[in-house]
Amino acid sequence: MKMNCLICHQFIEADLTWSTIFNLRQQVPICRSCSAQLDKIGKPQCEYCGRDDQVKCLDCDRWKQQSLLTKNRAVYRYNHFLKDLISRFKYRGDYALVEVFRHDMREVFTTQFKSNSKDTRLVPIPLSEQRLASRAFNQAEAIAQLLPYPIAPLLKRTTSEKQAKKNRKQRLSMDNPFQYIGEACPSPVIIIDDIYTTGATIHHAARVLKENGIKQIASFTLAR
Repeated sequence: MKMNCLICHQFIEADLTWSTIFNLRQQVPICRSCSAQLDKIGKPQCEYCGRDDQVKCLDCDRWKQQSLLTKNRAVYRYNHFLKDLISRFKYRGDYALVEVFRHDMREVFTTQFKSNSKDTRLVPIPLSEQRLASRAFNQAEAIAQLLPYPIAPLLKRTTSEKQAKKNRKQRLSMDNPFQYIGEACPSPVIIIDDIYTTGATIHHAARVLKENGIKQIASFTLAR
């Protein structure tokens, strides 16, 4: 059976067995070369932000003092391959690429948040109306739809500035771009975004949620 890799579009030869026929709809066609370049985060991890290149992440000391977030967990290292893939997904409208992440996202999420209660809600980082109109979809919401909890759109973005064009200092010093728009939410929430870089965006979102009565807040991202 022949399929095309969703990433590089090369033909993939798949062995046709009763098992593959039965699970055909669950299979995501990715070639071995592309799969090998999706670098999953292992252990040890920073207990706060989930980065695995050092046991203690210096960036997190300041964030932990603010007591906004219990933890962030991510699926992949943000390498050059994933950077290009996310760029295709976000900026060039290649929505089908979300299927590349489905299995690993659900697997890592289930492991990292298995103790969460059933009333947990997912809060995707919102786009501005202008940005949403130009992209046609919100990548954080697309990621959240892969996960096993309901989505609660509790936040609105009040500025359309691009984070990708900001340097580290600018990201850390920016004003809070979010506004609370939902009803009261007593449930634990997990903020969903595509990339955790400095943590500024997620912590701004967490601050607004906490100021509106939400006590238990974590976050989950595709990349770190």
